[in-house]
Amino acid sequence: MAEREIKYRGLKTFQIFGGETKKVWIYGFYLKRGTYGDPGPQAHIFVYENGYEGYRVESETIGQFTGLLDIDGKEIYEDDILALQDGQIGLVEFHNGCFVVRYGKNGVTLYLYDIRDRQLKILGNRFEHPELLVENSIEKKTFAETPKVNEFETVT
Repeated sequence: MAEREIKYRGLKTFQIFGGETKKVWIYGFYLKRGTYGDPGPQAHIFVYENGYEGYRVESETIGQFTGLLDIDGKEIYEDDILALQDGQIGLVEFHNGCFVVRYGKNGVTLYLYDIRDRQLKILGNRFEHPELLVENSIEKKTFAETPKVNEFETVT
């Protein structure tokens, strides 16, 4: 059996001098845990660099690595916005045990594994560039819902 890399990313907000905030993507493995004084379990991404260091991240931004790369060699994660070969723009989601790309007004889905040989390019992600989804005639509310894959037309 081939080994695959299972990792995640999450957005961490730091307070810097002068009250400004800075947001940074943290890549590593995901763990939901509580720490002393927290009201309950919090989302953390752990990174190994001379020992493990955990960073609390915004739980809604956590996305898993799909195991695939775009045409520029960048890792494709859940919630990334991809440009497809035919000019469509789609969102990477995880449904029913597999990664899909959903695009268009009707929410057409493609299994990411089936289109892995096409020229896919990451344009951004839905947290930093939500306007890319709106420009492609996709309503934001569509992506807040979590319908099952078989509720949409599947194109292979």
